[in-house]
Amino acid sequence: MSNRPSSIFSVGIGYMLLAVLFFSMMSVLAKLISATIPTGQIVFVRACVGTILAYWGIRLIGVHVWGNNIKLLLFRGIAGFGSLMCFFYTLIALPLAEATILFYTSPCLAAIIATIILRERLTIGIILGLLICVVGVLFVIQPEFIFNVGRLDIPSVFVGLLGALMAALAFVSVRKLRETDHAMVIIFYFSFVSIFASAPFVISSYVIPSVIGWIILIGIGISTHIAQFFLTKSLHKVETSRAMGVSYIQVLFATGWGILIFGDIPNSLSILGMALVVAGSIISARSQASIHPNPQPFEHSP
Repeated sequence: MSNRPSSIFSVGIGYMLLAVLFFSMMSVLAKLISATIPTGQIVFVRACVGTILAYWGIRLIGVHVWGNNIKLLLFRGIAGFGSLMCFFYTLIALPLAEATILFYTSPCLAAIIATIILRERLTIGIILGLLICVVGVLFVIQPEFIFNVGRLDIPSVFVGLLGALMAALAFVSVRKLRETDHAMVIIFYFSFVSIFASAPFVISSYVIPSVIGWIILIGIGISTHIAQFFLTKSLHKVETSRAMGVSYIQVLFATGWGILIFGDIPNSLSILGMALVVAGSIISARSQASIHPNPQPFEHSP
């Protein structure tokens, strides 16, 4: 028996672990700066840094910058921009761990979207995973009409869930794009489209950052680009369920950073809800992987 599958597994999971580390760094930096710099401006600077780095990477590997499936690449860029705007917004209003776990309902949403757009089979596992995620989100949010607490700002929660939906759309598009386009081209479109999409927000509410602010903003751009690179590489190398299962380590990072840096200590119900969201998303992703057990990555991915 060939050792190639296990090799692909280890490399793909390694890429995802690196993506999780850099995504957690991006989240911390974004929350630190979000109190003084508008969300649109954070996304704009991140996009400018990401575009420069992605273009440089494309020139190094020698692939065509505009890719093959241009319409889907543009859609991936728009969906990614919307997701990032929503996520950065929730970092202002919600604790880091709760904002992160709302964003991480996206794999369950992606499984549902894939059944509609990609016409994949809707299995019992996907439905079960989605229901568990819904219960988990309720425990995280703890709405006042159920728990008599009103712990989180409900409008901000809906923004977070909208961001998860946009991330799910981007995630499904990346799965399709791996058949036609290089990972670096996908990343380039994400940043390039975000520049134009975020520009109106910058024009309407520009704030001059301090020196420390510029360092943090550039750090967000660099850490996000590196995270996106390793995430896309992971999805090119390994099955969705395995990669996304490992990605939930970011919830642990977010909880730890939230406690150590921001003093946000989740209560027991919130921790239970996070565990349910993680479990539901992994069940959903594994069920989806059973439909497509052998991914077909883009053959020119390094």
